[in-house]
Amino acid sequence: MKLVILLCKSSYRKRNLNNFCKINFFGKYLILSFSFIFYYFGLIFSKLKIFKTISIDSIPHIDKRNGFNFWLTGTIHKIPKKFRDRNNNYVNMRSVFHSNDNVFQLYPIIKKETKFIKNKKIIYISSYKLKKPEISSKYWEIYKEKISKNFRLIDDKYFWLNEFNSKYDDQEKFVIYRDFKISLRMLIVKNIFYNFKNNFQLYGNDWKDYFKEAHANVEKKKIIQNLYRGNICLDFGSISGSLSLYPRSIEIIESGGYLLQLRQSDSNKIFGKHEDYFTFTDLNDLTKKLKILKDDFGFYKSQLKSLKEIFQNSKNNIEKQLDSIL
Repeated sequence: MKLVILLCKSSYRKRNLNNFCKINFFGKYLILSFSFIFYYFGLIFSKLKIFKTISIDSIPHIDKRNGFNFWLTGTIHKIPKKFRDRNNNYVNMRSVFHSNDNVFQLYPIIKKETKFIKNKKIIYISSYKLKKPEISSKYWEIYKEKISKNFRLIDDKYFWLNEFNSKYDDQEKFVIYRDFKISLRMLIVKNIFYNFKNNFQLYGNDWKDYFKEAHANVEKKKIIQNLYRGNICLDFGSISGSLSLYPRSIEIIESGGYLLQLRQSDSNKIFGKHEDYFTFTDLNDLTKKLKILKDDFGFYKSQLKSLKEIFQNSKNNIEKQLDSIL
């Protein structure tokens, strides 16, 4: 057995780790998580340098000999410049603009029994706030129609190379990319309200400015888990990059929700032959799949079982990565 210390000072970051932050065996590795006031006890153990350490957001900095720094902020674009040159940085998202991201891929660790709901709801929880509308809005108006026909265009590196490469560097393109992802949320939400108004539950304070049916933010994790469990849970992908498994989608799966996600760069790798059941590519595809899930209980039930089976080897997948890194 190899003991690994997980240091996570921020309560917000701990939530993003989902079940990975619990005390877990991953094959030969036992990970002990220290957060809140217990973070300082973990810090003492880490300084002994007897055990390997995973430091969330490099608080504190860990050198390569003693472990790695795991950034939950997205791609390397989101790592502060003074930390970017460290050779043991790992992130939880992959950029569409380059291949410089070392990803430590978390997987759902499912501990809940599957619950099936006949009168299931469509659940979407998110924010809606453009970061740099003064830059991005004019481009969204230009490309909105093209993107609405193929949502995956936003994650196509050749789209950004052909349309923006001569105008902006990667950091500037990322600002536009991020707002495109947020603008896409509005496009999809409007469509769902139009087609499934009575079955759709939208959560997030930002949405209340646009839809009277929207509910306020949900802060308590237990309430979020109960909303997801057994329901059809939408995910439009991270605004930072393109990977299927990141905090929101992992939380949906761990909570027992039926994940229906905008197709990502690695969807086929993650879902395999089930990719088409858990992803969508445009509005028509999404509408069709929501109708089937709403009306065909047998199909919904069988695929929700499949989703759990897909991630039965999550701990083994994490162990292999720890072998490679540590």
